[in-house]
Amino acid sequence: MNKQFIRKYLKPRLIMRLRIYSAVMIIMMVIIAFEVLQHTVTISLAACGIIIGFVIGTIVSRMYHLSWDEETSYVIGRIDKIGAFILVFYLIFVFTRTHFLGYWIQGAPLLALILSITSGTMLGRVMSTRKGINKILKALKIYDVLS
Repeated sequence: MNKQFIRKYLKPRLIMRLRIYSAVMIIMMVIIAFEVLQHTVTISLAACGIIIGFVIGTIVSRMYHLSWDEETSYVIGRIDKIGAFILVFYLIFVFTRTHFLGYWIQGAPLLALILSITSGTMLGRVMSTRKGINKILKALKIYDVLS
């Protein structure tokens, strides 16, 4: 798939958001890998955090409703009522997860678990957003040109 071709159909803010999510995800994955290699956290705890985060990220990716804007010929993401509702609950989760997870895990493993969950969340958001973009481009027969 030609990324340059697809980029001309994506709103620049959407591209920037995906790049930021990807950069945060990569940085956190490197930190998690370092923590696993230092035996600060087990692989199973890190993997569990990433999986939990991926599920959360997939749900939270619905926060931005992707659609085709006829005027600009871009795929755009907007927050609608459902997205605002999801955003409120996501923010509650972000600000309270340390408190609730702190009952079961303390210290460095807690930090590694939180980083794993955050990294998985970013991965879920990126993957779901890309899937949504591909779905829109296929529906408009733009994606078929790339195949």
